Amino acid sequence: MITVIFFKSFFCLLLLCLSFGQDTLTIMSYNALRFSSNNTARAQHFKKVINYINPDIVAFQEIEDQGGIDLLLSEVFNKNSQKYSSGPLSNSRDMENGVIYRNSKLDLISNKSISTDLRDISGFRFSIKNAAQNVSPFTVFSAHLKASTGSSNENRRWEEAKQLQYYVSQQDKNFRYILAGDLNLYGPNERAYKLLLDSMSVDLDDPIGGWVRDDNLNILKFTQSTRTYQIGDGGSTGGLDDRFDFILFSDHFTRTDPNLKFLENSYKVIGNDGNHFNRSIIDGANTSAPDEIIQSIYYASDHYPVVAKIVYTSKTTTSPIAHAGEDRDVQVGETIVLDASKSFDPNGSIASYQWIQLSGPNVFITNPNNVSASFTVPEVDISTTMSFKLTVVDNDGETASDQVNITISIRTGFTPYLIQLVSDKGIGDDCFPSKFAGQNLEVEGIVTATRPDEQYPNFFIQDPSKLEWAGIFVYVKSGYKPPPVGSNVLLMADVKEYYGLTELANISSTTILSANNKIEPVSINPKVLSGGCNFDGERYEGMLVSIDNVIVTGDKIDNNQFYVSDSLGNKIIVDQYLYEGNWPDLKKGTELKNISGIAHYGFNEYKIMPLNKDGITLSESTIVNPKSTELLIYPNPSKSVVNFKLDIDSYNKTLDKIEIVNIAGYLIANLNVNPQVEKITWSGKNLYEELAPSGVYFVRLKWGSNYKTQKFVLLR
Repeated sequence: MITVIFFKSFFCLLLLCLSFGQDTLTIMSYNALRFSSNNTARAQHFKKVINYINPDIVAFQEIEDQGGIDLLLSEVFNKNSQKYSSGPLSNSRDMENGVIYRNSKLDLISNKSISTDLRDISGFRFSIKNAAQNVSPFTVFSAHLKASTGSSNENRRWEEAKQLQYYVSQQDKNFRYILAGDLNLYGPNERAYKLLLDSMSVDLDDPIGGWVRDDNLNILKFTQSTRTYQIGDGGSTGGLDDRFDFILFSDHFTRTDPNLKFLENSYKVIGNDGNHFNRSIIDGANTSAPDEIIQSIYYASDHYPVVAKIVYTSKTTTSPIAHAGEDRDVQVGETIVLDASKSFDPNGSIASYQWIQLSGPNVFITNPNNVSASFTVPEVDISTTMSFKLTVVDNDGETASDQVNITISIRTGFTPYLIQLVSDKGIGDDCFPSKFAGQNLEVEGIVTATRPDEQYPNFFIQDPSKLEWAGIFVYVKSGYKPPPVGSNVLLMADVKEYYGLTELANISSTTILSANNKIEPVSINPKVLSGGCNFDGERYEGMLVSIDNVIVTGDKIDNNQFYVSDSLGNKIIVDQYLYEGNWPDLKKGTELKNISGIAHYGFNEYKIMPLNKDGITLSESTIVNPKSTELLIYPNPSKSVVNFKLDIDSYNKTLDKIEIVNIAGYLIANLNVNPQVEKITWSGKNLYEELAPSGVYFVRLKWGSNYKTQKFVLLR
């Protein structure tokens, strides 16, 4: 009897000593865009994203090979530690699914590869190391279902989902699982989606419910695409308008299991601020994450990362929860209170607080070790995000951190001059990039020219008070009616850089302040528009300018462009882009008294774009002295090799370089230059000795600071 009493007392004491709490796991799904061992540059962007989210389990899709998952593990997750491990890849015939998990919290018990007719569905079964005894193991499936619209593709997704259904049907009713991945579903009425949620022996729940594709009202649910322009990695460019990436939970997590459950309101699309419908993630301001994280999401993949949290009962005390407050927009001069009052410790109390500044203009933080700290918003001339980190320590010495972003919004009072004025050349394709790139601003200027095109009625505005740095290009899409030439307009638009061209895009409002304003062209030296990116040319980008006394030195080239030169050999492109009326057929040798139009830049070339016949004035006496064709391409189109016949005498200097580029402007091949040979042949192979695919290409000649580009076609 004494023994029994002692045992019961000991057992009760043991229960009192054990402290059961709750802890969380962050689950993440991420399409890695055909990630391989060759993607070391993109790995650095993935690293920033992963460090920012700090996930415990990441289900990856579009892993090319073992080298890809190894690179992610070594350079992204374990660069300075060994905190993470990876599960085995499946043997899919087209791209693979993988998983990387935090080994200090989780054990990988087993893995399962479910075969489909395209890509395997990869399952990884985990147990939680610090979980209480009544917390069950669970399985995370990573899936990448058939892409694209159409009934045949929908049927294939349905068939793939049925393979998962069959596997789940063989498990018992306590089978807890999560389905994460790029499911390529185009709406909640798809059979595959309905099967997953309503026809499984253990059904799945969608924490955020249905959606409508390409609908601004559902934008916070969308996960593709991060871009609107191709950046050379093959990613999609449709902008943010599709929900393809999901994290779905078996109903144990949402309804039945109090010890292992989905954390309400934890499901998020990282980088989606709800303001980028059909736009790139970097178009305009995006305060959902720090700027460098937004940039890294853009470059890492064409998909946004999706995260959700699960809560489980743990064997030990939980760490404190830090809450730094909600992100917000503020104004210069405001006193901002940093509030940590929502921080708490589930099994004790918060012993200390610490606020530090991570980014933005330095400010003095008052009471940085209190639950509430404050600072005064500094003066800035550009919208700026400041980041602050809160660290809390509980009475057991455990720590937790959280971050809050404070954005100083400066959006009004801008002219093209303020946006264009810059002294730093930039790097890569950048040509004197605006410091306002990525910001949404209100800009005032006079409309100087409009493109006569219904689909892309682009136009230019100019600051009438300035003679340099005064013009800017405005990019618009169909459906927008540009203001008439001469209008003084107020535009709300994004400032962007497009291959070295500063532009306004994504106009959200247009106000015409006055009409019939006149701006005279600024007379410039033809030299400033000759050659590639340079400071003198940049001063007049987007402005109405004029050049005098030039001669036509080249016949028409692509898109009805031709070359003119001054007496010193400075060569300028004349472009039809803005011209209204019949484009003049000017022969080589024709002397021109004057050309006036918009100075424009793109893809390392300046050009002048006349507005109409008044923009081209012939000299009183013209000299017509045609020479032989400078460049002959044959056969064109070609099915294999392409020949280029050059008139060497037409060039002032020996050729320095002959390049083949594709329609997107990417270098495909370099050809050997021989000044004594007029005929040069391209084998049709790229830099990697692979056959270039069918498409439109350009041969680009360079001698000194001069360029010539001409189009040809490959038909394989």
